[in-house]
Amino acid sequence: MVKFYQGGVYLKEYLLSVSVLLCMIVVVGCNDPEKIEQGEFLLGEFGADFKEQTYHLVVPIEWTGESPIEIKSIQIIKDNDKPVTKEEDGIEFKVFGADPLKQTGIYSEPNIGEFKDIKDIEIDGEAKLVFKFSLKDVKKDNNRRLKIQFNINQKESEQIVVWKTLEQLATDSN
Repeated sequence: MVKFYQGGVYLKEYLLSVSVLLCMIVVVGCNDPEKIEQGEFLLGEFGADFKEQTYHLVVPIEWTGESPIEIKSIQIIKDNDKPVTKEEDGIEFKVFGADPLKQTGIYSEPNIGEFKDIKDIEIDGEAKLVFKFSLKDVKKDNNRRLKIQFNINQKESEQIVVWKTLEQLATDSN
């Protein structure tokens, strides 16, 4: 192998060092810190013939981001960011945290285990939520969404989540 000697530094080693340095600059420059913190919420889907009564849905939720998040609130909204109400939409709801070992499913009885206040629940990967729905004359609505407000790395954020279970939620009288 032929090496060129120039001013006390081998040219090949110099070029290799410069190439490695440029590659590192490009890689670091492409890693936008905002993108590293991003992720999305994935919720388990359910289908059932709901009646006009109260149900508890134990739902798996997954956060796909790199950093854990801390839930601040979960709301059900329509596409115009207007909250869903019992008077207008026939849906009254509350959201709780659940034991991660609790089996997912639809429960009509309230004694399904211990609930936790949803505020400040940390999700690092997978967790479980309990949606308590009281339903009266509910029609399907493809514009219903979940609005999840959360903190990630001490920064407030929110995400609108499409959840087919929520869109298809209807009582059997409809």
